[in-house]
Amino acid sequence: FIGLRIKILCLRSHQIASHKKDLNMNKKIILSVIFLMSSSVLYANDHKNSEADNIKVVDTFWENILTNPDVSMGLLHEDFQFEFMGICEICQKYNKETYKSEWLGKVIPEVLPNGILINITNRIADKDWVIYTVEGEATAINGDYNNNYVMVMKLKDGKIIFFQEYMSD
Repeated sequence: FIGLRIKILCLRSHQIASHKKDLNMNKKIILSVIFLMSSSVLYANDHKNSEADNIKVVDTFWENILTNPDVSMGLLHEDFQFEFMGICEICQKYNKETYKSEWLGKVIPEVLPNGILINITNRIADKDWVIYTVEGEATAINGDYNNNYVMVMKLKDGKIIFFQEYMSD
């Protein structure tokens, strides 16, 4: 009878130890799942923050480009490239220096001597790209200049590195 009791106690001790191992394994699995879920949420939030940050950079660029161009120029990456898309005399590629000196300094004042009123109608962004649709109203040297635009911008290191402007004309 005592031998049977010792066997039962040993069996129970083994079952308890096995149960503890199972509980520890379950804890590890649960902690791993919680870690993965929280990492996903953090990544998603970081991704949303980068989208919001990119939109903020591009909004600041557009708010200042005609009235305070130095602020906008400070948002351009040193390797910045701009291209005005289409088939026209001013449809060219510009780097950071020529964007300021040629595009902003000569082309825009010649074509739009009174400037342009822009209305951003849509903002689309991800972790690298920002795309705006824009309505523009202006009086150009040849009369009314009311166009629709798509502005495609890529950001790197929090600055605009690439910009293509598509117009409806």
